[in-house]
Parts: sequence; C-alpha cells; structure tokens
Amino acid sequence: MPNITINAARLQSSVVFRKTQFKPADCAIFEGCVSGPAKRSLMKFDVQTPNIGTADLVLGSPTNNPAFIFSPCHGHYHLECYAVYELLYLNVTPVIVNGVDVVGHKQAFCLEDYEPWDANPGPAKYTCAYQGISVGWSDTYGAYLDCQWIDVTGVAPGQYLLRVTINGGPNGAHVFAESDYTDNVATVPVTIPKRL
Repeated sequence: MPNITINAARLQSSVVFRKTQFKPADCAIFEGCVSGPAKRSLMKFDVQTPNIGTADLVLGSPTNNPAFIFSPCHGHYHLECYAVYELLYLNVTPVIVNGVDVVGHKQAFCLEDYEPWDANPGPAKYTCAYQGISVGWSDTYGAYLDCQWIDVTGVAPGQYLLRVTINGGPNGAHVFAESDYTDNVATVPVTIPKRL
C-alpha cells in the first residue's frame, strides 16, 4: 500500500512571513484562505509529501471523481480535505483570534510526481490529468502557491507550533487508504516576528 508522509525538516526551514493585499475578486477570498479583502499577514511554507510505501497512491482522473470538487475561480479540480494547517500555542492548544481558531485549509488541486524522494525512484507517472504519487516520489506545495499559508493577522509575536495534517478528512475519515496513518502529522516550532 502507499504511505504518504510529511517532510518536517523542509516544512520548518521554508517558513516565511509576508504581508499581502487581497482584493474582493481574489481566489483566496472565494476559497476561504483569508477572511476578507484587506492587507493580511501570512505565514507561508512548503509542504512536501513523499510516498514512502510499497505501492503507488493512485487517485486517477479528477473528472467525475467524488473526492474532487471543481473550482471555477482557479479553473481546476481540488482534492477535498487533503491537508489542514494549524497554528498552536506551545502547550498544543489552538491559537484563537477574534473567537476563531487560526487554521489554514489547503485543498490540493493536483497530487503528482513532482520531486524525486528516493535516489532512484523510477520514471514519474502521475500528473494533474491522472493523479497520484509513485513510490519514491513526492508531491510538493511551494510557499509561493495560492492558499499555501496560515493567515496570522492579529496573532501576537512569539513562539508557536505549526501543525500540518494530511489525509485527514471530516470526522477523522481518511481521503485515501494508506499502510500507516501515524506519520500523517508534522509539528514544528515557528517564531512569529514582532514586525511582519
């Protein structure tokens, strides 16, 4: 079976903070990645998810696949509930701003053989048209991508934890089957600076 995990070292080393102005028509507004049009403080980061299992993860074509939803704004399909990004206090309780948990929800629009993970992974097989992750390959969402962040506007400077969970759907259900679900969470320390 496949076993998709998270590269925690890359997650931690890639964290950057940026201020970004959003307009009412931006896709990030429609996708719920920020709460509204304004200048927002964002914590951006890479999420690399290698397949370290013994079989490929095969999702296939997103067309007419109930696991995917078409995004008219982005013009492509989103895999629902692939990854959730959370900001936590060091005692592992959620950070709350204005009564709302500080959470970033990333809907993966394309799981593919993006970067080799093993030294000799074999040829890449999966693309956005026929999705999956081969054994020895990884899918990577770079910090430059839309919604690849947590909106930390209003969060006090200081020490926190960034927790990324993959393949955890609603009510604890998994989006796809794996040989091991215990390595689907990575938690790394982050420092929110005084000035963003």
